[in-house]
Amino acid sequence: MRCRELLTATLVGVVLSVQALDASAAEALPIIPGAAGFGMETPAGSGRHLDVPKTRVIRVTNLKPDGPGSLRAALEAEGPRVVVFEVSGNIDFTPYGDLSVKHPYVTVAGHTAPSPGITLKGCQVQVRTHDVVIQHIRIRVGDLLDPERPLRNKAGWTQWSERDCMKVGGDRVVIDHCSLSWATDENVQTRGNDLTFRHCIFSEALDSAKHHKGGHSRGLLIMNQGPANTRREGQRVAVIGNLFAHNKGRNPTVNGGAEAVIANNLVDDAHFAMKGDCTARRGHQLISAMGNVVKRTRYPVVARAMHPETRYYFAPDNVFNGRTFDSVADVWKEVFMPFKPGVAQASRAAKAPIAVPGLTVKPAAEVEEWVLANAGARPADRDPVDARVVKSVREQTGSILASQKDVGGWPELEENHRALAPPEDPNKDDDRDGYTNLEEWLHAFAADVEGRR
Repeated sequence: MRCRELLTATLVGVVLSVQALDASAAEALPIIPGAAGFGMETPAGSGRHLDVPKTRVIRVTNLKPDGPGSLRAALEAEGPRVVVFEVSGNIDFTPYGDLSVKHPYVTVAGHTAPSPGITLKGCQVQVRTHDVVIQHIRIRVGDLLDPERPLRNKAGWTQWSERDCMKVGGDRVVIDHCSLSWATDENVQTRGNDLTFRHCIFSEALDSAKHHKGGHSRGLLIMNQGPANTRREGQRVAVIGNLFAHNKGRNPTVNGGAEAVIANNLVDDAHFAMKGDCTARRGHQLISAMGNVVKRTRYPVVARAMHPETRYYFAPDNVFNGRTFDSVADVWKEVFMPFKPGVAQASRAAKAPIAVPGLTVKPAAEVEEWVLANAGARPADRDPVDARVVKSVREQTGSILASQKDVGGWPELEENHRALAPPEDPNKDDDRDGYTNLEEWLHAFAADVEGRR
């Protein structure tokens, strides 16, 4: 009897251990299957962070900027939620408007929209919370005058001085396959931690004289503090497989206090490409740049390293204007432009000071075609703007814009409707792979618009 009790207890312990391992594995699943990045472990809107997974599907059924069935109503809802689209076309916020994501645990699944997908016209999206995934959305801001806003504030900043496509705060935020263009400040600014920008297009940030600093065409600015301006160290951001095209600078820029992995990106037509802007006041900075390709740039890397703990690593196969780093006799003299005379020798790292777990970096020779085939919203179903930008990179044409009017402004997108039928048991995991039935349903839509199926 005693032996039977011991055997039973042992078996129960084994079962509990297996269950614990299964739960741990489920928690570690990347929100995008097979993807690597900081914050990729977020459950987003799946509800998998709960003891019993549970979420709800919120449908966007119209193109109105607010009200029932709008994207704004879906974003302003609370609790775990997955936002799907039963409509395609332009959601028009012109001359200028904004959307905020204030409540956590949300997945915005732009890939569920019927062709030609969703574009936010004249809009800025602000992510002010944690555990957010946004996929397959286009945001094109523009420089239209908003008569309801003052031209300048007391500090002398104009109404165009802070117009971004996105401002991303909070922790564990993933921006995947989005197209971001025509901002008058930078296309994207970050102030969060554990963020990933993956397979996005940052293009044609406007070199508009309406900005209080004058022309200010900028791609991606990785800032150095959290939403409450309290985080000064250790902000981790991954920038992987993106296209930066026709932005004068910030392709990207990493501020002091931030730690960034910049891998397998394609940068084309920039006054200066990557920039590390570090001061003792802002805190140290870690940058690992690997397998990037930069074309048509005047200054490949601009660096200001003044903090003693700052480390820059640029792998030998980064390619700048047709030359790999390992083909240059002295990279730090021929490739870098110091922001101030002299880049501290101590900042030059011999190996990557920060890494993304599980990331396989592609050889630079494979990057250009891979990025052009996969970047942006719905790469198998691109809108005319993305198609034109990709074509310009292939043909080495195009230019930095002063206004969206220079290329004809926002294209008209067809308004199509399609009813969606999520799984009957969306919160269950019928195949026991860790992803819910609803998540796998979403994955199939992503595979379609990305040309993988």
